[in-house]
Amino acid sequence: MFRQYSQPAPVIYGCGAITILGEKIKELGCKKVLFVFDDGVEKAGIIRKAMDSVRRVGGLEMAFFGGVHSDPTDTVVDAGAETALNEKVDCIVGIGGGSSMDTAKAISILVTNPGPAKNYILATPIYVDTKVPVILVPTTAGTGSEVTKVAVISRPDTNGKWSVFINTTLSIVDPELTLTLPPEVTANTGLDALSHAAEAITGICWNPHSDLVGEAAIKKIAKNLKRCYDVPDDLDARAEMSLAANWAGLAFNDPITHVGHSVADAFSCSFHTPHGYNCAIALPETMALVAPAVPERVAVIGSALGIPLTGREEPAKLGSLVADEIRRLMHSMNISPLSSLGYSREQVISLYPDVVSNHLASYCPVKITDDVAKELLARVYDTY
Repeated sequence: MFRQYSQPAPVIYGCGAITILGEKIKELGCKKVLFVFDDGVEKAGIIRKAMDSVRRVGGLEMAFFGGVHSDPTDTVVDAGAETALNEKVDCIVGIGGGSSMDTAKAISILVTNPGPAKNYILATPIYVDTKVPVILVPTTAGTGSEVTKVAVISRPDTNGKWSVFINTTLSIVDPELTLTLPPEVTANTGLDALSHAAEAITGICWNPHSDLVGEAAIKKIAKNLKRCYDVPDDLDARAEMSLAANWAGLAFNDPITHVGHSVADAFSCSFHTPHGYNCAIALPETMALVAPAVPERVAVIGSALGIPLTGREEPAKLGSLVADEIRRLMHSMNISPLSSLGYSREQVISLYPDVVSNHLASYCPVKITDDVAKELLARVYDTY
C-alpha cells in the first residue's frame, strides 16, 4: 500500500515571530489585509501586535472582522466574507484559536467564489482551489489549524459540524501569544492536540510523516502541558507546547482524525461544550477501543506518554494503560466529567447516530456500528 504525506504551507516559528507578519504580507504582493479574530484575541492585545507589524513595513491597508465565536457557523463565514468583499482585501490573516483560523480559511473561499458558505461546507468535505493568500497565526497550543488544509464550520441547519479543504499560504507560530491563556483553555487546547496526534497515529490512513511528528508531539505534550497549566508564564513550556500542537496538526493533516472526533463533534452540536474538552473526554476510551486492532500503534502512544511498557502487554491491557494515563493527566488539570456538567448517561448514549454518520468514523481501524458507538459513548460517560 502506498502512503502519501504533505504539508500545506511553510511555518515560521519562534518567540516574537508575529513581528514579521507585515513583512510577509508585503512579500506576497498584497495591498490590503483582513484580520479575522474573536473578542478574546482583541482583548489580549494580540491584534494590536499584528497591526504594529503591518504599520512598520508601510504601504499596507488593514480591515477587520472580529465577529468570530466558538464553533463558528456558516453565517459567521458569510458575514466575514461580506466584509472582505466590501473592503476589497487581497489577503486574509486568521489570528486566534481554531475557530478564528477556520473562519479565515472558509472566508477565503468566498473572496473568489459565489456564496453562501454552506454551498462548500459539506458532510463529506470537498476541496476548493482558493486563490487569496491565507496566513494563520495561532494564539493557543491546540488545534494545529495553522498547518492543516481543513476548515471545520458548524451548520446549524443540519445540526452538524462539517468541513471544507482549501489552500493556505503561511503559518506564523509565536509561543508568546499563548502566555495569556487561562489554565482551563490551556488544558482543553493541549488535550485537543494530544487527541490529534493519537488519532492520526491510530487511524487507517497513517503515514510515516504522521507517525514521526505525532509521536514527537505526544512526548512534548506529556512533558509540558501540565507545566503550562500550573505555571502559565513559563515561556519555555509554552514554546514546547506550541511546537507540539503544530506537529500534532501536521500529524493529522493527511490521515485525518477518527472516531474520537466523531464523538467530539456530536458533543459540540448537542451540548455546545468546548471542542478541546470534547476531544479530551472521548480520547481515553477511543484508545481503549482501537488497541486490540492496532496494538503496536497504541504502544507507541503509551511509550510517548511515559508509560513503562514491557512489550508483552495484551492489547486490551495496553489500551487500558494508555486510557488510564490520559485520564490521570486530565484529572491533574481538573477536567470535569460530563455528569458534573449536568448531562445524563442517556443523553450521551442517544448521540450514537451522530457518531456513526460522521465521516471521520470511517477512518477508525474498528468499524463503528450502532452498537459500537453506543458502547463507546457509555464508556466515555462511565469511566471519567
